[in-house]
Amino acid sequence: MTQAFSLQGYAYLAVSSRRVAARIDVALHEGAIWVRVIAEDGQELLRAPLVDAKIDTALGSTARKLMFDDGTLFETQDHAGFAALDRGTRGARLHALERFGPHLIAFTAVCLVAAYLLWRYGLDTIAALAVAATPQVVVEQIDVGTLQTIDFVMAEDSMLSTEEKARAQSIYAQVLAGLPENKRNARNLKLLFRAIPGVGPNAFALPGGTMVMTDELIQKFPDEDVIAGILGHEIGHVVEDHGLHRLYRSLGAYVLIALLVGDTGPMLEDILLEGNALLSLSHSRAQESAADEFGLTLSHRAGFDPAGLKVFFESLGAEIGDDVNWLSSHPNHSNRVEAIERYINGLE
Repeated sequence: MTQAFSLQGYAYLAVSSRRVAARIDVALHEGAIWVRVIAEDGQELLRAPLVDAKIDTALGSTARKLMFDDGTLFETQDHAGFAALDRGTRGARLHALERFGPHLIAFTAVCLVAAYLLWRYGLDTIAALAVAATPQVVVEQIDVGTLQTIDFVMAEDSMLSTEEKARAQSIYAQVLAGLPENKRNARNLKLLFRAIPGVGPNAFALPGGTMVMTDELIQKFPDEDVIAGILGHEIGHVVEDHGLHRLYRSLGAYVLIALLVGDTGPMLEDILLEGNALLSLSHSRAQESAADEFGLTLSHRAGFDPAGLKVFFESLGAEIGDDVNWLSSHPNHSNRVEAIERYINGLE
C-alpha cells in the first residue's frame, strides 16, 4: 500500500456494543499500516496497527468486517475499498473468484480446453508409458484377481469333455507356434475353459496372457479354422497390451501419473488387482480391428484358413444382427466381415 485511504461504515464499540456511524483511515506509518477508527463527529475511537486486527473472509455481498484485539468491530459494504486491506490473502482471492468476472470465464474456458486435450490426446500417451512401466508380476496378478471375480460372479466349471479341451489346446499350441519367441515369452500365455451362462459363444483375454473360451463357443464352432482365428484374435489383444492400456486409460491422468512415479497406494492396488474395473471395460474399435488383423496373420502363419474368423462373425451377424454401430465400441458385424475379407485377400 502506497497511499492512505478511508472506508465508510459502522463501528461496534467494545465497551458497549453500540453501533455508531464511523470511518476507518488507513495509512502507512514508519513501515507499518495503521488503522484509525473515527466516529461521525470526528472523535477517534481506536488506533491500532493493521497486523493486530483480524480481517474476515469475503462471503458474497455480505458486509466486510475488521475486528480489533480490544473487541471493537468495524464493518463496511465498501467491498472494493476493503479489498485493499487484505489484498493477496486467501479471503481476497476467494472473493475475487466469487465475482465471476470475464477473467474467470476465460480461465474456466482454458481449463476445459486443456482437460479435453488431455483426455483426447494425453491419456493415450500416459497410459502407454504406464503399460511399459508395469512389471509382469503385476500384470499376472491383475489376471488372477479378474479371473477370481469372474469365477465368483458369473462362471461355472467347464463341462467340456477331456477330448474337446485337448483338441482346443492343440489348436492353441499350433497358433502360438506362429508367434515370435520373444513375444511368446513376454506373457504367461495360457488357455482356460469356463461355462458362463448368458454369455454365449465367446472368448476373452486378460492382460497377463490368460485366455478363456466358453463351452458354448467350442460346442457351437468346432471347426479348427474358426477356433484358430478366435485364438489368434485374443492373442493379439494380449501381445498388443490392449487390455492393460484400456484399463489404465480408464483410470485418468492423475492416477496414471501416480502409477508412473510408483505412488500407487492401497486404493489403486485394489482397482488394479480386484478385477472389477477390467470387467466393466470394452476394447475400442481400433483395438478390435487391430486384433482381427493380428489373428488373421497368426492363424494363416500357423497353417489354418484365416477365413475361419470371417465365418465366426458372419454367424454372429446372422444371429444377432447389426443393431450396434457407431454407438458401440465394436465394429458392426457386416463392416467387420468386409474388413476381414479385404485383409485376407492381401494375405494370399
